[in-house]
Amino acid sequence: MQMNKDVFPKEFFVEINKDEFRIGRLTVNKNSRGFTCEIDIVQKETMKIWQHVDFLSNLIDEHEATEMGVHGLTQYLKKS
Repeated sequence: MQMNKDVFPKEFFVEINKDEFRIGRLTVNKNSRGFTCEIDIVQKETMKIWQHVDFLSNLIDEHEATEMGVHGLTQYLKKS
């Protein structure tokens, strides 16, 4: 089975150092104004949202959305 690379939304997961129970989740979506990225920290087992971090919109492409999402998650974790 081949996945269609143009099917949205797409989820990307980012490991959080020294946290065995939570993981960062970036949900990238496409709309008429470009791309969006929802940044959340979720529980690993249940995938339930532990903390909503940010919502980015009007991004140029999928690559920018994921990079900005990782940057936003990193900034949030540095403050915590």
